Amino acid sequence: MTNFSPELQDSTEDQLWQLINQSSPHYGSLASDELTRRALNKLQETIKNFNTQSSKQTEEMIRLTKWIAGLTAVMVIGLLIQIYLVIK
Repeated sequence: MTNFSPELQDSTEDQLWQLINQSSPHYGSLASDELTRRALNKLQETIKNFNTQSSKQTEEMIRLTKWIAGLTAVMVIGLLIQIYLVIK
């Protein structure tokens, strides 16, 4: 729920900028508040998208790290087998 009038919410950004530039301080401040509200909503959506993508990337990095650890273990086992065969 918002305290802004429907006229301000339905206005385009250009219309809001015109209200800001007009001499009426009341409408200018309301228009500025509406532009700020819109910018904050866009920013919140951007942050949510970033967090989602970041979480997916983190999960992928963890999966790749586990694969690297597994392959390293296989290499160590292979090295130990080679050392055993040389000593034997």
